[in-house]
Amino acid sequence: MQYNIDNIKVDLQTVGFSESPALVDQVESELHRVMRFRQDIVAADVYLREEGTNPENNKTVRWRLGIPGKDLFAESAGASWPASLRDASEKLRRQFVD
Repeated sequence: MQYNIDNIKVDLQTVGFSESPALVDQVESELHRVMRFRQDIVAADVYLREEGTNPENNKTVRWRLGIPGKDLFAESAGASWPASLRDASEKLRRQFVD
């Protein structure tokens, strides 16, 4: 699923399941949270995948932000999509704030 948010090209891909409107809202919410710290984001690629059978750690998020210069990348796994998305966005934020 590709779309734009505030002139940012967003590519959301789910592997093995279909995205729900609630999940899309969570991704957008985390992207807006990251945008507060960095205004020159031009693209966001978000890959969501359920991996393995362990329900405590099977929601994997891989997130790449396209910015001028080197792109930023973060990965996180957890028991829920909101927790994994928040952890990955926090890792991205630390890359350009610290």
